[in-house]
Amino acid sequence: MPALAIWAISSFVVAIQKLQNFFMTVRDSKRSKGVFQSAIFEIANFFRFPKIEGHTENAKLNWLVRLRWGAIALFFCMAGPGYIFGALNRTTIAIFIGIIGFLFIFNLLTHLIFVESKTPVGPLFIGFQLAFDLAVLTALLLISGSFGNPFVALFLLNAGLGGVLIRGRNSWPFVVLCHAFLIALQIEFATNNTELSPQTFWIFVFVSHILVFSVWLVMRSLGTYLEGHFESLSQVRIQNEKQDRLRAIGALAAGFSHEFASPLNAAKLRLDRLERAFDKFEPTQNWSTSAKENLSEARESIKACESVIHSMNASQLDVRDHNLKPVSMKDFIQDVTDSWREEHPNARLKVDNQITSSLLVSPINLAQVILNLLDNAFEANPKGEVNFSLKEVSSNIELSVEDEGPGFSDRVLDRQGEPFVTTKTNGTGLGIYVSEIFVQSLNGNLSIINKPNSSGAIVTLSWPKSMPADSGGER
Repeated sequence: MPALAIWAISSFVVAIQKLQNFFMTVRDSKRSKGVFQSAIFEIANFFRFPKIEGHTENAKLNWLVRLRWGAIALFFCMAGPGYIFGALNRTTIAIFIGIIGFLFIFNLLTHLIFVESKTPVGPLFIGFQLAFDLAVLTALLLISGSFGNPFVALFLLNAGLGGVLIRGRNSWPFVVLCHAFLIALQIEFATNNTELSPQTFWIFVFVSHILVFSVWLVMRSLGTYLEGHFESLSQVRIQNEKQDRLRAIGALAAGFSHEFASPLNAAKLRLDRLERAFDKFEPTQNWSTSAKENLSEARESIKACESVIHSMNASQLDVRDHNLKPVSMKDFIQDVTDSWREEHPNARLKVDNQITSSLLVSPINLAQVILNLLDNAFEANPKGEVNFSLKEVSSNIELSVEDEGPGFSDRVLDRQGEPFVTTKTNGTGLGIYVSEIFVQSLNGNLSIINKPNSSGAIVTLSWPKSMPADSGGER
């Protein structure tokens, strides 16, 4: 024990002196400022947690590999002082260096196979890496003083890393392994140091296990909080990017609709003139019938183009530009659904409106959203039933439209809310886009799902319940 303590203290003093001499030399050189700052930056950057978008476990592995390189360098440098001060002999130093060499090969293979190639890894693989490090640390300590080696404190570092990096239930087996390896070191130390009083030994044992578990528990809580926080930030960033992209596409749609509106109106006027010209003359019957058919088809094509332009104009909504005012949901929903029924007399619409009070909404935009969703549901299966519901769930307002069609395709589900994404032959893909922009104006969100067994789809708009209608107004 005294020899081991002297070796540890001497090694620490020598390392501090060498580090101090290095910094003094760097500062005294002509380029001291730049070199010193570069050295500090490189060291800090080496141990900084890397950012790998969408692959959290790979970022953890990359960081572990970097930390392991530092540990390998540390243990290799300590082999010489350990042999000089008697902590290692000729036999154990060979084993010590051999274990370090094995760890070097393991880390090199991990770097080449997984880090460099960016092969996806999971939480279990991170747990295996940390368990391997723990086993190597235990082996190095067993041949260099076991529990009496000052570097046994590295168990706290390993326990902390396991708490931070291993997610969920996978972290519990790791902390059990930490205690098991620590017990092995303590048993080996007690066997070789029989002069140590049992009371003192058990105090050290008890305190060491409490420390390991406490560090693991605190770091596990911290890791859980940080992962949840980063996930929330990532979702906010994705939402902001999506809103910016939708607004940009809306502006682009506005430009297109403006450019196409004039030539379509001109074409429509030309067709009207042609029709009046045909009425003045009396061409052959066959030619007259053919010409009228062509004129009719041209008119239908222009109407289809106008419908698309109308949809594009309606999609030019900005979540910041909606004027809210109190609207009685009882009368409003009744008027909108009655109007839709008049245009679709064969539709089977079932309305479940559980909110009869007033809500703060933009009535024009809400009516447009409802009509778009009902149209989509009816087009999905004209013979099926369309269910519309408006209700309060907890502190949110939920508006949902359910159909009995084939459901959304994977392409639409993956690109939810993006304009011009549709599988319908004559669709524009703007219905869901407009609905999402509307619900975003109310600080809500939109979800689209398929019912089980491909029996239809459900579109749900959910937003926080607004302040009472009598206390608000236009904003």
